[in-house]
Amino acid sequence: MTGSFVRALFDEAPPGTFAKGYVFIASPDLTEAETDPDAGYWHCDIAGEDRLTWSAKVYELFGLPTGSPIVREQIVALYEECSREALQRVRKYALSRAYGFILDAAIEPAASEARWIRILAVPILAERRIGALHGLKRKL
Repeated sequence: MTGSFVRALFDEAPPGTFAKGYVFIASPDLTEAETDPDAGYWHCDIAGEDRLTWSAKVYELFGLPTGSPIVREQIVALYEECSREALQRVRKYALSRAYGFILDAAIEPAASEARWIRILAVPILAERRIGALHGLKRKL
């Protein structure tokens, strides 16, 4: 995954990267996502009522069994209040401007101790509108 555009942004994004408007016009290929030992890949279908798709690593970060049903509202409730507010604020701004973002957030996983994670989100455009957010999450 080291050659992945998303991964390169996650590891090496200089300040202001997303002010330049990096976006995808198609969903990135996740076939290698399960082999990445450090980061979990996620996808949120904005047009599909915020339907989430996660790699096994993201399930692990949130203390949930791989493949279990995930509902965005229930997952957002696992964020500590300050981080939840920051996530909602930056997500709303990113969706209104078609920008990506990087956010460090505190979560209280379902079956493990509280921890900090880093979230990278990049919009995916469909017909000049954001159809989805896609990115990485990893434990800090």
